[in-house]
Amino acid sequence: MLYPLCRHIKTNGTQCSSPALTNQTHCFYHTRLHQRHRNATKSIKPVVESGTVSRIELGLLDDAESIQIAISQIINALAAGQLESNLAKTLLYGMQMASANLARMPIHASPRKVIRSIESTPEGEDLAKDPAFYNDYSPAE
Repeated sequence: MLYPLCRHIKTNGTQCSSPALTNQTHCFYHTRLHQRHRNATKSIKPVVESGTVSRIELGLLDDAESIQIAISQIINALAAGQLESNLAKTLLYGMQMASANLARMPIHASPRKVIRSIESTPEGEDLAKDPAFYNDYSPAE
């Protein structure tokens, strides 16, 4: 039996290989991750310390590449004077935790899984254009 795969595209260009939820575009993990990220970004308010507005919007931290991009954004914002050092320290500590967690997660990157075409949702989220399928086989009884 064929099941559609999650259409989430990781920062490295590969598609998530988990089965999508029924009538959904994402697997359980990425559905929840995107919901939490949308809710968190709606509630982000600029932090004002010492008269400087500190605000930075980071993407999902679901692979090594996304963590590296987030670290670069934090460092650049700090260097440009757009981010308070205390907030930068806290964010970089979060990146350290994400990296440590990532080290314990299995990595399955394959050139076959790299997405070659995308489509965008009305919210601006990129999805793998054509849903890939996972062939679930049952062992012989």
